[in-house]
Amino acid sequence: MDKDLQRSLNLLKENEEQVRNDAESALLTVCQNILSHPNDKQYREVRLDDPMVIKKLLPALGAIECLFDIGFVEATEHLSLPQGTPLAKLQALQSLLSKNSSHKISVPRNTALYELMPMSSTVYEKQFFRSIISHFESVLRYEDASLQEKAKKVIPVEELEIATMTRIRQLHKHIKINQSCPDKAAKSQYNDADIDDARDLFLMELLHWFKYKFFTWIDSPKCTTCFSECRSLETVSSNDPKCSEIEVYKCTKCAMRVKFPRYSDPEPLLTLRRGRCGEWANVFTLLCRTLGYDARFIHDHTDHVWTEVWSIHEKRWIHLDPCEDIMDRPLMYEKGWKKKLSYVLAFSKDEVQDVTWRYTRDLKGVMKRRNLCSETKLLQFIESLNKYRQSSLNYSASRRQYVIKRRVLELLELIHVPKKHKSDDDDNYQGRITGSYAWKLARGEISEANSTAKYSWDISKYGEAFHMYYSIVNDAYTVIDNDDKVLMDLSGWQNGVNEAQGGMFRKNENDWKRAYLARSPGTSSGKVKWHFLVLNKNLCVRTFDLRAIVKEFQNGKVLWEVEGFFDDASQSKSVALIINDCSNYHTDELKGSRKLILTATVSGGEGDCAWQHAQLFRQSLENKDDRSLSIDIQLEDR
Repeated sequence: MDKDLQRSLNLLKENEEQVRNDAESALLTVCQNILSHPNDKQYREVRLDDPMVIKKLLPALGAIECLFDIGFVEATEHLSLPQGTPLAKLQALQSLLSKNSSHKISVPRNTALYELMPMSSTVYEKQFFRSIISHFESVLRYEDASLQEKAKKVIPVEELEIATMTRIRQLHKHIKINQSCPDKAAKSQYNDADIDDARDLFLMELLHWFKYKFFTWIDSPKCTTCFSECRSLETVSSNDPKCSEIEVYKCTKCAMRVKFPRYSDPEPLLTLRRGRCGEWANVFTLLCRTLGYDARFIHDHTDHVWTEVWSIHEKRWIHLDPCEDIMDRPLMYEKGWKKKLSYVLAFSKDEVQDVTWRYTRDLKGVMKRRNLCSETKLLQFIESLNKYRQSSLNYSASRRQYVIKRRVLELLELIHVPKKHKSDDDDNYQGRITGSYAWKLARGEISEANSTAKYSWDISKYGEAFHMYYSIVNDAYTVIDNDDKVLMDLSGWQNGVNEAQGGMFRKNENDWKRAYLARSPGTSSGKVKWHFLVLNKNLCVRTFDLRAIVKEFQNGKVLWEVEGFFDDASQSKSVALIINDCSNYHTDELKGSRKLILTATVSGGEGDCAWQHAQLFRQSLENKDDRSLSIDIQLEDR
């Protein structure tokens, strides 16, 4: 180790224990931030007026010296680590600080909970019950007042409140539009009940902000030396109680070993802001509790986690998946992701509950897979845990009565009524958005050709002219008449397409403030198809116009094609046209057709980021009135 760095660490040891611990914790945060975001300038700067510096680093002998020893230089109002500075010393400091801090944190284990396990339990049953106890205890971390204070500082409450009011105004506008809409399906999408409770709408904004502006999904970390892709090597245990395990990766270019700690405690994640579903749900549930929502952590035994929040207005628990920016779609996992569910358990400060039945319609299949313990044992164990929690000295009688009433309402909701959910077919649900294409494919959550909504536009119900545009910024389709009056709108790009392949998804680049559609990493190509039908037998297509925004980088390719079908019965007669210029395309060669299929194919590109080199509809997120895709189809009498 560098002698100067060792000297500074020795100076740190001379401080009082609390001062030393605070300084080491602050230094560790600085190291982890830089290693997690090596190219981000904001993480390579330490402002001298930052409370962390004033309260933790400056009072400790040797702390600031450590920063200088790993390469920081002094500027007017901050210390900075110049780009290009080798990170070897920083990695060495992080390693030493991690070892020093690992024995300082102790998590008390409540042995009384383990005594509640049924006496006749088998080894496998005990293992299952221990995992329940672990989650049952860990959610109490969300109630820590000091942790909630830290969480409050990262939530842009005012910004989210403004976004909520904007959403309310938009809903009012949609209600007025759809009340006069001839399309009954679109008309039923909105009603006054959608805007009765601002707290529920605020949750929608919190969810969206969390996914697109706050947290980052990590499949595998980048190399901290050359920033190339890394491949998984092994997983090792961690001595840090805040960290469940450490994934070790190897750089594909320079062979550098890179560590990716999987933190189970949400506190370091408020700074690191990255991970997979475990980290996402952990921090999001904490933020919900911090904002005063009754929130609980949901654990799916088939390997996923998310959040539920009690809606006072709805008088029910609402499903929220921060990884997907999805709210109140509990059947998404079974119908969209094709999960074979078994046990889905909810953990809160009040109780643990088996909520599997909210997330399935395949009751027989689920019961066959629930073989970890008997249903009687599980029910008895859950009731024992809840009685223990609600009988504690600081648990009020009024809270106990409230939780009981809430539980009765939930039981009524979970009662299965045959054929009640007949409309919940698989086509109404999408697959997982987060995670690499290869990762989702390996988990069996998607197929090679993953269909989305299988939607078809009836272009003849609006008369002899169909005008539709899609906004990538608002992620919505809008149908208008000749006078620009809105006739219909449809949210979500995937809800307006008939087919998508190659893991196509909507990408938000928060650094560049751009949005676009792209294929998933690891795929050679992606494809999106829109279907347009003339269902009125007296009409057919006369002309077709297309205007679309695309971007191509480093040999990336975007190809457009439109195909017209003329024979209603067999569709044997068709014309396929290659669109060479999608910026302003017009044709009358589809005249007389009754069905059109518009296809956009993205391919090509170079290196690890090839998937980004062919983009559909790239636009600035500040352009709220964009028309990334415009389609105009004129019809005539057949």
